[in-house]
Amino acid sequence: MAANINREQIRAALGETDPAFSFYLDLVSGEVLRVPDTDPSAEAEALRNQVMEGYGDRYRYIPGGKTNPTDSDVQAWLEAEGIA
Repeated sequence: MAANINREQIRAALGETDPAFSFYLDLVSGEVLRVPDTDPSAEAEALRNQVMEGYGDRYRYIPGGKTNPTDSDVQAWLEAEGIA
């Protein structure tokens, strides 16, 4: 598991509303990945495949759409994912 999870990136991802992107926490780096869902490029396809291959073990999906996410929203998400 990541030594230092970037809570600010998680908070930002929880508030995202752009349907063209999905957000995943990388448990190894502690960083949030912004994955383009509709980009047809080879790079975007490779990133999507990488995330799906490691989903659950290395990557955790962060649902967006929350209005003004707070520290407690981040903590609740981390706890729901079994990370904190």
